[in-house]
Order: sequence, then C-alpha cells, then structure tokens
Amino acid sequence: MKNYILPIIGLLALVAGHLSAQPLNRSTPDAMLKSAKEAEETGNPYAALEYYEDIYDATKDKAANIRIAVLNFELRDYQRAEKILSRVVQRDRGNQYPELKYLYAMTLKHNGKYADAEDMFGQVIADNLDSALMAKSKLEIAGCKLGRKAKQPELLKVDNLGKKTNSPQTESSPSYNGGELYFTSLAAKGVVTLDGKEGDWYSKVYTSTPPAQAGGEYGEPKVLGTQINREEWHQGNVHITPDGKTMYFTRVETENNYVKTSKIYISHKGSEGWGAATEVTGVNGDYIAKHPCEGELFGEKVLFFVANIPGGKGGFDIYYATRKTDGVFGLPVNIGDVINTPGEEASPFYQDGKLYFSSNGHPSLGGLDVFESQWNGSVWSAPTPLPAGINTSLDDQYYTRSADGYSGYLVSNRPGPNNLKSKTCCDDIYYWEIERIKVELVATTFRLRRKDEKSNPPLEGCTVQVIDVSDKNPLSVDTKTNAAANDFMFTLLPDKSYIVIAEREGFQPDTVTFNTTGVKKTTKVEKKLTLRTKRPPKPTSRIVKRDEPIRLNSIYYDFDKADILPDAEKDLQFLVNLMNKYPDMKIELSSHTDAQGRDDYNERLSQRRADSAKTWMVAKGIVADRIVAVGSGEKFILNRCKNGVECPDEEHRFNRRTEFKIIAGPTSITIEEEVQETGGDQ
Repeated sequence: MKNYILPIIGLLALVAGHLSAQPLNRSTPDAMLKSAKEAEETGNPYAALEYYEDIYDATKDKAANIRIAVLNFELRDYQRAEKILSRVVQRDRGNQYPELKYLYAMTLKHNGKYADAEDMFGQVIADNLDSALMAKSKLEIAGCKLGRKAKQPELLKVDNLGKKTNSPQTESSPSYNGGELYFTSLAAKGVVTLDGKEGDWYSKVYTSTPPAQAGGEYGEPKVLGTQINREEWHQGNVHITPDGKTMYFTRVETENNYVKTSKIYISHKGSEGWGAATEVTGVNGDYIAKHPCEGELFGEKVLFFVANIPGGKGGFDIYYATRKTDGVFGLPVNIGDVINTPGEEASPFYQDGKLYFSSNGHPSLGGLDVFESQWNGSVWSAPTPLPAGINTSLDDQYYTRSADGYSGYLVSNRPGPNNLKSKTCCDDIYYWEIERIKVELVATTFRLRRKDEKSNPPLEGCTVQVIDVSDKNPLSVDTKTNAAANDFMFTLLPDKSYIVIAEREGFQPDTVTFNTTGVKKTTKVEKKLTLRTKRPPKPTSRIVKRDEPIRLNSIYYDFDKADILPDAEKDLQFLVNLMNKYPDMKIELSSHTDAQGRDDYNERLSQRRADSAKTWMVAKGIVADRIVAVGSGEKFILNRCKNGVECPDEEHRFNRRTEFKIIAGPTSITIEEEVQETGGDQ
C-alpha cells in the first residue's frame, strides 16, 4: 500500500501535481481517463478528482462517478461523498458494489447520522457477501451505538486555536512546554501545485505563544531554523519532552507525492536554542516510523512510536523501544493486541502510567478516536474512549494533556474557521479544557441579638478559619481576618467536607460544617456564623471537709527543681486568701514528685518543694506554724508513669504537684471551684 503524505506527517497535504507530457487530445474521455489514472499513480488525488468530474460531466460514466465518490471519501469531503454514494447504492440492486455500501455507511457515520449508518452497516452484514466488510461493519455498529449515546460533558470546552495558528491547509502534532506551543504545518493558503513554481512547500516545525488569558489569540507562528527544518524534506510529528529540553520529530522524504522514507530524529535545547538534529538509533528501519513520544515502562525510559513494521497487528501499530543512552534505543517491541488492532493506531501520548492514543480499530464515534489505557506494571488495561467533545464523528488525534489533566491539545478535521476544500478536509489544532469546578464560600459573621434587638447585627473584627476534614488528618485551608466588615470569601473544592470556625476575642466561637459532594459546576455557598458574647463564669461553690486532699491545679515544678513557677502563684495566693478567711485553720501542704530518679532523692526533693511553697505563703503573712509542709516523694503517682515505665515529660509533670488538706480548725469550709479534688485514696 502506498502512503500519501497524510499518514506520515499527520497532514492532509492538498497537492495538485502538474501532469507533463499530456496528450494533445486531452479533452477526449479516454485521454482524461488516462490523465486521471496517472494523477492517482503519482499521488495527486485532487488532480485525479478534477479529471473524473470532467469525464462524468461529458459521459455520465458510472465508473467515473464511483471514482469521484471514493476520492471525495478519501479526501474527507464526506458530504459530497454521501450524496454520490447514496445514489450509487440505491441503484445497485444486484449488490455489485458491497464495498460502496460499506463506504456509504461510513460517510453517514462521519456525518453524524448514526442511526442511518447503523442500518446500512446492518445491510452489509445481511448481504453476507464479504467477510472482511462484515467484520468491519460489526465494529462500526458498536461505534454507532456509542455515538448515539455520547454527550459532551458540560464542563468540557474545545476551541479552535484560530486563523493565526491554523492555516487553510492542515496542522498537526501540538506539543506544549516552556511557554511555547510547537506544531507542524504546511502553512499554505491554497492547494499546492507541483508545477516547478511551487517554491518551498514542505511541512515545517513552528512555534506559537499561547495567550496570557483565556480566549485570547495565539501569537504569530514562527518557523524553526534549519537545524530542525531541513530543506526539501517534510518535518512532522513533533514531540517535546516534559522537561522542555528534548525534541523528537520525523523527517519525511517523498517521491511522486508518496512517502518514500520517514525516520525519527532528536534534538536538544541549549542556551542558544535547539541544536542540530540527529537520527535516532534503534527505532528506524526499512519501514515508516512516525509519531514519537517519550514515556516509561518497567521503570525505564522508552520511546513510543508508530510504524508499519512487518508482522504487526494491522497497518500501523504502536511500538516502544527502551532507551539505552541519549538518542539510542533498543529493538522495537509491539505494544500488544490489547491496544493494537487490524486497523490503524496513531499519535501515542504517555503520562503518569496512562497511554493516550488514537485508533479506528476499536469501536469509535468516528474514524480515529482518542482512547486511554492504564499500565499496571505488567499489562495494559482495555482501552476506553475519551468523551464526546474530545472525540467526534470525524478524525481526532494527537491528544495531549497538561500535568494536572485539566487542559491540553488535540488535532481534528471537525469543521474549522478556514478549511480549504471542504468543511472536513483539513486538520486543525484545538485546545480543550475542563472547567475547574470551584465552590465559592461566603461566610458572614453576626453577633447574637439582645432582647432589645430584632435581628442579629453584623459582627466585624472576626477571624474565620476553614478546615478540610475529608481525610483522617484535618488540613487548614485558609484563615482570614476582617477588621472592617463581616464577610469572608474562600475558594474551595468539590467532593470535600469542611468545618468553618469563626472567632473573636470576648465572644464564644461558632462553627458550621458542610460538604461539597455532588457539586457539578461552580457554585456559591453562603454560611452564617453567630457568635455569643462571653459572660464571666459564675463561680461554683463546694464544701470541703477536714482531711480531704485538694489539688492545687497550677502548682507544678520543672524536673528536679523546687522553684515556684509563675503559674503557681495564682493558686498559692488563693490558699493565702483562704487562710486569711479562716484564721483558726491549719493545713497540711504536701508536695509530690514523679517516678523519675531514686525514691529517697525524690522524697527529699518533694520536701524542698513543700518547704518552698510554705516559704512563699509565710512571706505573704501566714504564720508558719499554721502550715505543715510534707514531702511525699513518689508515693502517690496519679497515672501510668510508675517506676520502669517510659513516659513523655508532659505525663511525668502531671505527678509533680502540690496539694493541701485541713488538719485543724473548721471541720468544713466553702470554696469556689478554683481547685480540684484528687481523691480520697492519696
């Protein structure tokens, strides 16, 4: 099978060759037929189409009309092809042309008429005339069923890059990195006529700058230098590695407008730009190699590419070769029949263990659809098609995606703004994007109304914190303070659970919980938080009896120290005030240590601590003989931290405490809850 420039560069090169040595009686049907066949042989389908049209206008020859239909189909003018094939198939009552019935069904499918296409494929199967066409028809019926159900996701947007980047001819292989979009193009405004005056008509690698803002125009394309674009060769299939430092592409040599050779090249980017390209070793051979893409398999870097190596699964299959050194790869390995089919595979793109590729050998919405397959470390998963919008009833290929998976590029012959010969003749580059769903939270803070107020008034000066509690480990999303107003704006994510906390000094905090599960589009959520004014706690009283040990909450000691810490003074002052209130009361002031250290040492340490607390109180005016200081050492451990048990200092410190109990004077007293009972078994 001869290869037009189309499957190599990914371009539909609209070329009309100049046919020399034409007979003088060119206007006769026989002469035109000879010229038409010569045009087809030399790879000039548009020239051939014109000849067949002239023949049909002059003779109404059925064979010429069939060639017109077939050429229109091959040149992807499906609307014209459908009109002609419809008449031919309807008049073919003897089923002489089963292949045309199949071709007619394909035009219906490409034109989005899935139900009609499914019926026509069914007729091909029912005719039972060609087993190969029957097998293909079954595959296409499965694709039509997908097409009838397919709906573009609401959040998916696909936009043509516009006339600056997309010429009336055809563009391919978009590859974005480092702020620049690389692609290949013929960049011609019309059909190229090979008449010796065509000039430099070869496909080249270009760059363009994406717009700074969504909806803007891409920059004017710039052609790369001769280190990449060799004169009188077609360059295509450009791929830039994720680090932006390596470029793979193909150089294609043609003969009579057919592909003669296609090989993969590599170039590296330095401080002065792209270096001279060299042929990649290992993947090129006596076959067509195209569509390179760097990836990873079995923990090693590989190069995915497409080739028609003999012994493959179909026409063009996807292969990979393991990287040995820079630009040198091992022998090509067919990626396998999970992905490769008897049909055509194209344009692989690898990212994070997934391979994206195009194929017409799996059930598809159109011709080439984009599919996804997951690598699990040993095998590929069954390919699944990407959604409608990425895939259409036409050809969709060269799919790429950004690191976060929310945007990327693809190439398609869906109707564009300036296609040359028909609405679907030529490939354009498209940018796709999935709208990032946002949940805009508006939190407002209010003060709880008083009896004389009708509603809760706004409360300024609050601090609002949002915490993501979706996982086991809560994560603070953001904290904002608004001194002048009571509204707070936060941008959150879908499928999450959140807690919102509002605080302000002098007020009790308020919280609200909510989740964003099931949010399918950008949504605004409003939450109100109402804070209540803090009131001084009412003191609670309790009766303490004689010989009942009472723990002083704040009297702790640093390890191996007897000094009174600043926090302890509050409780000691409370005790001083209590003894002044009951002048005949005597107390036992006992100090305790943790279990660290020797028992005898801890007993002496606790005695020093009790004496230290007594000294502080005596300095405040309490008569010394009203206080009996007792060092209890480690006799009364309150938690698990006994001898031989490893504990953090926070737990040991809980045992380093001071307690008191009434030993003379009143048999019971009333105190406010500034202290806690330790229990009667101390």
